[in-house]
Amino acid sequence: MNSDPYRTHNHTHNHTHNHSHYSQNHWDLFKKLRNEAQKIGSMLSSAGFDILIYGSIARGDINPKSDIDILVKDRIPSYRLEYVFEENDLRYSRKYLVQSTPNDVIKVVYEFDPMIHIVLLLTNLSSSGYDFYHFGGALSYEDLSKDQDGRGYRKPGVNKELNLIEPTEDGHIESPLVDRQLEAPKILGVSNQIMNQRIRVLHRRKKIGRTGVFLHQDLGQDENPETILHELAKTNRIIRKRLGNK
Repeated sequence: MNSDPYRTHNHTHNHTHNHSHYSQNHWDLFKKLRNEAQKIGSMLSSAGFDILIYGSIARGDINPKSDIDILVKDRIPSYRLEYVFEENDLRYSRKYLVQSTPNDVIKVVYEFDPMIHIVLLLTNLSSSGYDFYHFGGALSYEDLSKDQDGRGYRKPGVNKELNLIEPTEDGHIESPLVDRQLEAPKILGVSNQIMNQRIRVLHRRKKIGRTGVFLHQDLGQDENPETILHELAKTNRIIRKRLGNK
């Protein structure tokens, strides 16, 4: 049994996969994070926004350092989202522009304490749409509202270690993606194209760390993300091209 009360324990091995049974501490932390996500989700949903909750909070394999990551799917001006924050007395501590690779979507991220991130897309997604988020596991607000005795509705997804996480009633089954590559797209509901792309990116990230981000620009509280992005585009051809496809 794992001595860390927040981590999964009682691993049973079956060649290529582990079955992790969650401790009560794990479920308590999961419920706490989900309740926090529910509050924010309710606020955004009440404002008429369509959202996705993605990552470990959607899969269930959380730990004390897990983030709450929420994507606003609506293509709206950032000031509309910031207005909703203000109306609900929700103050972000930081906001920044980010683009992981030259071909990726450009987004603005609002950080509320180090653990909560609300993301707004500023350019169009690629043809694979929201597959990027579903690859890692993603829930709609309706999904988030489903609960099974405090254990929530969970979705399969791939973690940063390239392991496929498949939720079970008492925890999850974890298996190396390389062993499940043929069936994983169907399990996750994503295209083969996005699967291969994410594998390449995550392999690279494991090798060199997070230093390979193409664009990362911190913004002042009063700075408009779209205005700053257009300023950057004047001297950056790749950003200009992305905005041209906006």
